[in-house]
Amino acid sequence: MPKCIVNGCPHRSGQKLLYPDVVLHPFPKNIERIRNWLLQTGQHSEDLELLTQRIFQGWKTANFRMCSKHFTEGSYMQSGSRRILKPNAVPTIFDTVRVPITTLFTVAPSLPIVASAKRRRVDDEQPSTASTIVRVISRLVTVGTQTDAKVNMVNTSTMTCTRCRNCSTQTKKILTKETSSQSGEEFIQADVHHILQDHLYPVCFSTRSKPTSKISDLQSTMHSTSAPMESFISPIGGEPSTSILEPFVQSSFGSIADGDSTFDIQELSSGGYSTDSDSFETEEERTVVPEVIKSKKKFIIYEDKLDDLLHVVRCQHNIDPPCQSPIVEVEKKLDGSMLSVRLTCLDGHSMLWNSQPTFGETSIGNLEITGSIILTGATYQKTYDIFKLLSIPFISHTMFYNYQRNYVFPAIDHQWKKEKDVMARKRTPMALAGDGQFDSPGHSAKFCTYTMMDVTSKKIIDFKIEQLGSGKTAGQTECEAFDKCLHNLVEKVKVKVVATDRRGSIRKLMATKYKKIDHQFDVWRLCKSLHRKLLAASKKRKCKDISRWISAITNHLWWSAQTCDQNVDLLLDKWKSVLYHVANEHSFGALKHYQKCQHRRLTPEEQKQTCWIGANHPAHSVLAEIINDTKFLNDLSHIGKFCHTGDLENFHSKVSRYKPKRLSFPMDSVIARTTLAALSHNRNVKRKQGSVQCPAKSTLSFGQNRDQIVFPKLKKDWAAKPVFEGGVDDHLFEILQDCLKILTGELQHDWSSTAREMPNNYSYC
Repeated sequence: MPKCIVNGCPHRSGQKLLYPDVVLHPFPKNIERIRNWLLQTGQHSEDLELLTQRIFQGWKTANFRMCSKHFTEGSYMQSGSRRILKPNAVPTIFDTVRVPITTLFTVAPSLPIVASAKRRRVDDEQPSTASTIVRVISRLVTVGTQTDAKVNMVNTSTMTCTRCRNCSTQTKKILTKETSSQSGEEFIQADVHHILQDHLYPVCFSTRSKPTSKISDLQSTMHSTSAPMESFISPIGGEPSTSILEPFVQSSFGSIADGDSTFDIQELSSGGYSTDSDSFETEEERTVVPEVIKSKKKFIIYEDKLDDLLHVVRCQHNIDPPCQSPIVEVEKKLDGSMLSVRLTCLDGHSMLWNSQPTFGETSIGNLEITGSIILTGATYQKTYDIFKLLSIPFISHTMFYNYQRNYVFPAIDHQWKKEKDVMARKRTPMALAGDGQFDSPGHSAKFCTYTMMDVTSKKIIDFKIEQLGSGKTAGQTECEAFDKCLHNLVEKVKVKVVATDRRGSIRKLMATKYKKIDHQFDVWRLCKSLHRKLLAASKKRKCKDISRWISAITNHLWWSAQTCDQNVDLLLDKWKSVLYHVANEHSFGALKHYQKCQHRRLTPEEQKQTCWIGANHPAHSVLAEIINDTKFLNDLSHIGKFCHTGDLENFHSKVSRYKPKRLSFPMDSVIARTTLAALSHNRNVKRKQGSVQCPAKSTLSFGQNRDQIVFPKLKKDWAAKPVFEGGVDDHLFEILQDCLKILTGELQHDWSSTAREMPNNYSYC
């Protein structure tokens, strides 16, 4: 009859009436997790391996159980109507472990333990550091010190608890200023300018292990004064275990050997721990969702400086009295950018410290590095080269791609879908402007991105990416992407107007499939097309004077579309009037809706200096052919609503930041990086023009708008370009937080890879 494997636990099968809330859980299928469960009990250390094998081999019969009384509420999750254990649940509640906890150890390492009264006098002479709350595994330790040498009174309290340990220290009448910083999930009070003593460090004790170095030699090398290390004892006991930290590299004081491939920056581990290192973690550490806070700082520390710090640490193993033995063995292990250090004291007590918070076998820092690379538009190789040059351990190529596929891409997609849902809920008719962009110029393009923008709000509504393949031209690919994008939008929002370029395939599609939608042409592209025609005409024989009118004629077309009030007849007459204007005729009765120019009367001097193109000029017939072209006039009837995609060029510039055209990316990465550009564009589209705040540094007065003088290649003339306020990208922190929520299971988002459905025959970054 199965019963709970914990010695002294009364629960067994057949007691449902007596204990209705108790469930006997079978052991997991993984042998490492079985060993971890047994280690947590602290009762099977002598025959640990034998019992682990027996449980693993007899898993199907499930004769070995552990009752639910040894698991916290956070170890469970809801699966339908059932309440089951989480996959990474670890038992942490054992009533047999009762250890008295001393809150603060103010005894100097080089001094003997003295009475409280005498200790108070010693403390009056020794400076200390500010009050600190240290996050240690799943419990909280409050450590009180202060930065000034003058303390009038110190009160220290000690308590004993079965499953939790709370420690408090109070210091009254502190005469120095305190500043605060943040560490883990709690806050640390510390003097940021000068720390006079080392703080206490969070560790977790494991099995006792016998020191391998000579005691006499190590005692002679230890400093006479050392900082104490406080921790809680883990419910693990028994003989030394060699299987827990086999991948750790031992050194005299933890220096990572350059010749060891384990720590070669090119061969860093791409996953979590494959050993029992998770046996040093508790249930709370596995379920708490770390928060991405902008003020949570990370620091770069040199290895020799870390060794200097570990060199002055003392054990503080929780026995009575606490262990004051020096650290004699330091073992280090790298998991991407995370460093794990295992310390062993002179008496064989062992403890583990990680440089980063973890969830299960995943380092939070490694995940944040992966997300930051993508969210800033960087690439793995560039970032890897920076870290390699600095000799900083970095995540592997495999880890980067696994994390971006499992966490970062779903988080980006989740943020984009929320953005689209907000815009779709407005239920207002929309006028859209669409434009396609290829990932690289010329015939080497692999992807076409078609983007739809709301003309009113200038926000990106949706985009579709199509891959060029054999048998498809660039025009066909762009039309296909346009069709999918518009079809998706028509089902969600009310589309009244769509403005595109004059591509024939798109015109045919709009005339057949989307008849109810008003198809407008892009005024900006029409002006560019007119500019090219006029430039070509000016290079003909005796037509050089046309070049002087190119800018004026294209501006006239823009003005005509802008001021026609959606009246096509008025638009056509305004456009045709330019042929009279260039001939110095400013009244024209032949036109019905627009019969004279609206500019002021020109002076005789202005008329004399202007190069007019009259009816007798050789270039007049060439210019008239362009202005009165039948196809061109027919296209003008599609620009009456004055829709253009000029603002989409700003978005395309933003895309180039996240997805440079000189680099090739797989489809999933192209979608994610384009999404980031769309999110950034939508949040910064309403930026105000910057104004002068310090008149002493500018020729403008206070509050005047700022402009920048530029020389555009297209205009080939100096122009004033407005300078806008700085951009806002706070949504990147939300995406990074969503990555952690997906890791912990708090956020569930259905995301599927698009790249798996496409041929992968390119080299990517």
